[in-house]
Amino acid sequence: MKTFVRFGSGNQLLGILAGDAATASGPILILPSAGLQPRSGPFRLYVELAQQLAPIGIRTFRFDVPGVGEAARLAGYDENSATLAAIDALQERHGGSEFAVGGICSAADVAWKAAVNDRRVKAILMLDGVSFTGPWYIYARAVDRIRRLPREWLRMLTDAKQARSEKGMKSADFRDWPSHKDARREFSGLVARQVDQLWIYTGGFTDRFQHPRQFSWSFGESTRSPQVTMHYWPDCDHTFFARAHRDRLVSTIREWMVEFCSNAGKRP
Repeated sequence: MKTFVRFGSGNQLLGILAGDAATASGPILILPSAGLQPRSGPFRLYVELAQQLAPIGIRTFRFDVPGVGEAARLAGYDENSATLAAIDALQERHGGSEFAVGGICSAADVAWKAAVNDRRVKAILMLDGVSFTGPWYIYARAVDRIRRLPREWLRMLTDAKQARSEKGMKSADFRDWPSHKDARREFSGLVARQVDQLWIYTGGFTDRFQHPRQFSWSFGESTRSPQVTMHYWPDCDHTFFARAHRDRLVSTIREWMVEFCSNAGKRP
């Protein structure tokens, strides 16, 4: 069952609520569009996820943020304010009381901000989300370079010089992240609130993440909380192009959402 929901500034935004409210009154998974991808997600990932979750009584809400897909640009209205407006509409009109928010890349950034700013967000889905490099990243890069054939070293040095000359624009230059200090503080605050967190880093994010220990280095002891799950999948690309990779991702999110929904109403 699909319901079209208008919300936001002058009800100019539109999203699709998938699932039957009669059998699914618990938490809703909100999936903002990521980057320039429309609300269906890369390779219709968000649609597939909705189709997997609806039969087990879990609703999803996918929408285009302002300026993406079918959504017009709205003055003074960005993806963060749009997501909070979506939460308001789902709570007021569709029985939502607890929410998970997230997705790939910029959608993960939106989830982080929503959780920090709104206590109705009880879970975040972080696919190639916030990350800080540090010593484990440097170690992993060094090991990777040592493993390469000697004939590749010259090419790598040439590439490195070119990258420096171009000032090395990386994915983080286009992402809206807190400082490392603020991220640690905000992460521990989410754990203290018992916000469930699923983090997955892929091999398509190598300019920011190359070793699983980066996660604990980035966010500290709070990463050991039972509310936090982290996977590193170096065989996957950033948009989960391969069918097998999307199947693995959907299955993992499905299991995580089932566990999250089973605890609905028990969190502070």
